Amino acid sequence: MELARPIRWLVLAAPVALAAAGALGQPTPTGVVLAAQPSRAPTPQPPVERSCRADAASPGTPAGAAWYRLDPILDASGTLVGRRLTVGRGASRWSVALPPESFASGPSEGLVLVGDDDGGRSRLRTLDTARGCWTAVGTSSDVVRSAVLAPGGARVYEHRVDRASRRDLGVWVRELGADGAAVELLAGLPADPAFGPTFTTSLLAADDGRVVVSSCGERACRTRVVDPRTGRSSAASGTGPAVGIAGQRLVVLEACGGLPCAVDSVDLATGAATPLDAAEGFGAIVPGSSGAVVVAARGGLGVLRLGDGASEADVPGSSGLAPVIPASTAESGAEAPTGLIAVAPGGRVADPAAVRLLDPSSLQLSAFEVIP
Repeated sequence: MELARPIRWLVLAAPVALAAAGALGQPTPTGVVLAAQPSRAPTPQPPVERSCRADAASPGTPAGAAWYRLDPILDASGTLVGRRLTVGRGASRWSVALPPESFASGPSEGLVLVGDDDGGRSRLRTLDTARGCWTAVGTSSDVVRSAVLAPGGARVYEHRVDRASRRDLGVWVRELGADGAAVELLAGLPADPAFGPTFTTSLLAADDGRVVVSSCGERACRTRVVDPRTGRSSAASGTGPAVGIAGQRLVVLEACGGLPCAVDSVDLATGAATPLDAAEGFGAIVPGSSGAVVVAARGGLGVLRLGDGASEADVPGSSGLAPVIPASTAESGAEAPTGLIAVAPGGRVADPAAVRLLDPSSLQLSAFEVIP
């Protein structure tokens, strides 16, 4: 069973926001006044409610990198009644109100994956930041708790639970644009008293095609790595949330009662764990970097380079910055070129102008978003 409430240590370690159980299934709020954007940013517009496939002409690649963030919408009593999704790219901004049971992830190839549930079905769509329009991905009578795009944006991986019992139904995969039904990729995990009830399951799509699935309870997580090409999977239990995977090394936080948490490298072949460092926040593996891990460390960012022997380096001028996590349960995201990683104050894209791109090889920070 996957329960919709935060857990003691995980809420410190991962950017996960779970809707209260009593709010599930409420309709999208109407008449909600969205918060004003800073005066230097363009006014957000609603995405065009049409299929991008109907657009015969492509506007070309717009300037700037894509980003998104989710913000809670509360009523006068402080109850969660929805979420506000804001998406941007260059000079364009879009904003839309979603139900309480909703999520977003990405961006990948300029696409932001958006899911919402109306109490009877879950719906998946992508928002194309090049054209500002939606494309339908699919629906499910099960509850899609979160989902993530594969690198390149050709596939969607979705985590599902049973609508009535909230029993874990595992991870499913569907081809984007194929108009086909999703198929099961990884079976759901059974309940295990050693880990307690599962409160959240997070998906990470690695740049080599594998999917990292962390199912976390109050005490610890059970993490599985599956290769969609072969169906083969590996597992590591008793850890904290997964940071990512590089080769046969699964990088995880340890299960701990509060930050800082140790960062471990787990050999998937032997199960042996090697301590890397302590982190003040979450971390991320940089795609295409041969195993560079960026963590939020005391005083700024730290880069751990995996290899025969892990090495460490501090990033100058990075105080207060943390990686923007590309997980399915993240509350914000920013697209970065291969080999770089987006970092932001507290790891959240509250203001795209504050996001930076980190090159782990040179330890240099550069600008992310320049509004024309």
